Amino acid sequence: MKKEVLSKEAKAIELDKYKALLIATLDYCLENPSFHIVTSDFDSRQYYINLKVQVEENYVKGRLTRLKQWFRDLTERFVETKDSKFNDYLKVRTKSDINIFSAYYIRIDKIIDSGKIANDNQFHDINNMVDYLCQTTPVNEERIAVMNRLLTDYEKRKMLQQKWRASSK
Repeated sequence: MKKEVLSKEAKAIELDKYKALLIATLDYCLENPSFHIVTSDFDSRQYYINLKVQVEENYVKGRLTRLKQWFRDLTERFVETKDSKFNDYLKVRTKSDINIFSAYYIRIDKIIDSGKIANDNQFHDINNMVDYLCQTTPVNEERIAVMNRLLTDYEKRKMLQQKWRASSK
């Protein structure tokens, strides 16, 4: 896949956007006690605060790819749980017309269109979509069947790769 090169202005706009989205995401986690975890060696509140500092550092250094990946990683649980409150929060906080679910659905469609799961991330996305579709009414049996075939094919390929690696040692 060829990497798109942005103009300085376009990159600056994207950097601003992802910085705002990440800060809002981290604030959402900080504001909601259900996201707080405290153990003897970990405090999620401090973790989120430290991430905000790192977001600022990466923003200043122009690391757009890293900010985009962090946003995807941090919002994955909200996408998987179809948390529309979070999406609404982002819209209000960042004043952007964002839909965290659209990129997810586009990824799913691309995987299905390709007819093949290429990596563990895609496997995870398809598996989560199957789980979600199984809980919706009406159940889309045809789409679930297509995705289950993709999941099965990927698992078979992975097992064959593991057997091949083990036999070539």
